[in-house]
Amino acid sequence: MAVCGIVSLLSRLCMSRPQYQKSCGISALVSCWNYLYSNLGNGSCRPISQEEALSVLGFKPPFCEIRFGPFTGNVALMRWFQLLNKHFGVPGRSFYFYKPHGKGCTIGLSSNDALARLKLGLMDENMAFIYHCQNHYFCPVGYEDVPLAASDAYKPVLLDSEAETWILIADSSRKHPGIHYKLWKDVSTDLNCQNPEFLDIRRLDRGIQKRKTKKVGGNIHCILAFERTATGQMDVLEENIETDEVQQTVPLEIEEEDSDDSVESD
Repeated sequence: MAVCGIVSLLSRLCMSRPQYQKSCGISALVSCWNYLYSNLGNGSCRPISQEEALSVLGFKPPFCEIRFGPFTGNVALMRWFQLLNKHFGVPGRSFYFYKPHGKGCTIGLSSNDALARLKLGLMDENMAFIYHCQNHYFCPVGYEDVPLAASDAYKPVLLDSEAETWILIADSSRKHPGIHYKLWKDVSTDLNCQNPEFLDIRRLDRGIQKRKTKKVGGNIHCILAFERTATGQMDVLEENIETDEVQQTVPLEIEEEDSDDSVESD
């Protein structure tokens, strides 16, 4: 473990913050798109705003009156990424990066393997990520490996067993800090919960909670990856979307920006 941490430009320059009420999905997506394709990040296109992206996707102002929650989901974000890329003529693809349970799950990928892949992805200027947690979408932008032993503070190389990993996550909501530090083990716990149990990663003090639902098993929480690809790979996503379209069978109710106490059912 030679690299002990990294943070990307996405957190400083490309985050679309603040968001509209419940618009965390499109806000996170615009942040990723600007990181991958605009000159604010690693591309050459001009940056796009939430408003321009919404207009491209067919939404009409006033954008502050749109109820984003009922139609914002994992598949919707991947489809919107494809539509934005087609509109602006840039190549890319998106996919489920780590989703342990439910439709579209990443079979055979362990938590440790997902973390190793995420670290590599965060160092790749062609990759950006969105983390779907409890009633919210936000963007992993970096990580830090912290030694378990104080005597290892300046150790140049750490074994995986000698450190724990914190994930830096950029938030578009003005109701929360711009950057969250969350232990990977807590992120993994969230993603590996199954209905009716869930963990709210932004409110860890509440511990494992139970939804008021009859549904048992599955979890729509996941990490999505968005990748800038070589020219000619613009249509890679279509089969992925058609295959996984049933994943979001129940509308996602994104948390109210003016209410920090609501816990919506999946």
